[in-house]
Amino acid sequence: MAYQGKLDGLCGQYAIVNAYNQCGLNEEWLGQDLFNIACSAIDGWPDIMWEGTSFSQLRKMLRTCQRALRNAYKEAGEEFHLEVETPFVGKKRPRSNREYWMRFEELHSCSDVVCGILGMEQPHEHWITFENRRKSLSFFDSDATGARWRIEKREIHAGRRYRRRYLVNRRELVVFRSNVGG
Repeated sequence: MAYQGKLDGLCGQYAIVNAYNQCGLNEEWLGQDLFNIACSAIDGWPDIMWEGTSFSQLRKMLRTCQRALRNAYKEAGEEFHLEVETPFVGKKRPRSNREYWMRFEELHSCSDVVCGILGMEQPHEHWITFENRRKSLSFFDSDATGARWRIEKREIHAGRRYRRRYLVNRRELVVFRSNVGG
């Protein structure tokens, strides 16, 4: 698992590396090389170091990483088995917390979904890797403590209201799917 420094805003890049790690990509070059690929995919340096990345920047980094991984697998004579989706972008964005969680569960009812990245807004803005559990989300945080923790879904609100301690952006969801064995 990759860890973020206390003073940087690179949680997006770390979340990407951690998500690919959760998908079982353990190639030696995965960590540092994939981190470098993600960082090189976007403009705005050095401001990104302390401001962090937007959802559009995260999506651009993921497209670049997917392309690099497909090419690496092709060169190795293997088929790349992961797809990355942003299912709630644009007009597909859920209109309510209830709709968000219904569609979230529908997405995760498919056995090919391995993990994802969420855009947290509360308790602070943060990109975080997660795995879906029945009643909770298991998070793989990029902070230096290496914390792996669970939060019950009923404690997480998707939207603009601050009814709960944990708030996620309704459109900022990334899903990693594996087509291995299928």
